[in-house]
Amino acid sequence: MAGRVVVTYHPLFDGRGFSPLAASWSRYRTSMDWMASLGIFDAADVECPSLAADADLLRSHSSAHLEVIRRGDANGRGTFATSDTPAWRGIMARARAAVGGTVHAVRLVASGEAAHVFNPAGGLHHAMRDQARGFCPFNDLAIAVDHLTSLGLPRVAIIDIDAHHGDGTQELLYDREVLKVSMHQYDGKYFPGSGSMAEVGWGDGFGLSINVPLPRRVGEAAYLDAFRAIVPTAVRAFAPDVLLVNFGVDGHFADRLSRLELGVRAYRAIAATCHSLAHETCDGRLIVTGSGGYNPDAVARCWSTMVATLTGALASPDDVFSPMLHDRMPAMHGHSILGQLSSAALWPLQFAGLPDVPPCPDPAAIEACRETVASVVADVLPLHLTDIDRLGNEHAPARTANPWVTD
Repeated sequence: MAGRVVVTYHPLFDGRGFSPLAASWSRYRTSMDWMASLGIFDAADVECPSLAADADLLRSHSSAHLEVIRRGDANGRGTFATSDTPAWRGIMARARAAVGGTVHAVRLVASGEAAHVFNPAGGLHHAMRDQARGFCPFNDLAIAVDHLTSLGLPRVAIIDIDAHHGDGTQELLYDREVLKVSMHQYDGKYFPGSGSMAEVGWGDGFGLSINVPLPRRVGEAAYLDAFRAIVPTAVRAFAPDVLLVNFGVDGHFADRLSRLELGVRAYRAIAATCHSLAHETCDGRLIVTGSGGYNPDAVARCWSTMVATLTGALASPDDVFSPMLHDRMPAMHGHSILGQLSSAALWPLQFAGLPDVPPCPDPAAIEACRETVASVVADVLPLHLTDIDRLGNEHAPARTANPWVTD
């Protein structure tokens, strides 16, 4: 599919955000200004979405939950399920705008009016059926899956690179035939506390929750090696109708809410890989949501790089990104990819010369990451791959009771 690239943007995105971190609220406008100044909108259209209707929200949430958000909007004070998600006057309209951006993306991609659509205010992956939590009042990712299914595109692969595990998305889709790969910081205590390798899905979704829990200070090279070893194989085996990428960039080293220690180069490599996978596996149908990221300058760099990659303003040379798509363990290519991306010739955007140098990773974290990847490849990927013999391991965790359902 050769088609348009669209960024969905509602004027309400310029106002208050769902996070209590007021300094982060400007990240949407800052990103749009950066993209405009870099000429990215010469090759991408901006469209204003409609506010999501109740019927959209009720695809993944209860009517009681909608009423809770309405009351929080009317009262203008207090918090929802977690203390980090405050109620305020205007939150309902702002949430409808965020979800509406993703619903608009679904309609554009499903109809063929656009190939790739980015909703910067989407990716509210912590919201559960009856809970607003983790800065997320409604879960637009799960809503998107239901919309796509109703439009004849039921096989959705979700790649979530936000630094926090998408617990709400997992809860809502745990027993659904939807691929969910999440790469996130994890120690059992870091919010939201879920996302271990043992959480593999249930029912029709068994084997389709692939969690890649990563230690603090893992760094760019080890992260890219983990991404390369798991994501392309999982996506190809699933053969999706649509690729949905939750492009949270709170793993950037300048972000105060995580310690993954990534930089813009890593996000560019991920964007290029996802872009290529979409064209290889699902005729180019690609929806991207913004999710986390709380340093406006870092967010603007990462999102601008991603959109420029989708439009072709940043070329994706085969000799640089081929290892991300075609080489699996044990070869490690992260350092090589990062080294080549340091070349000014590969950065025709104006911010190429700005410093973006993550701190040195922790050697122990790198080793822990490699052990995690080996376990995921050996024990989790085979649960949904048909070509198990190629992985050389037929062992898998036993089916267990669904931890997301209580009596």
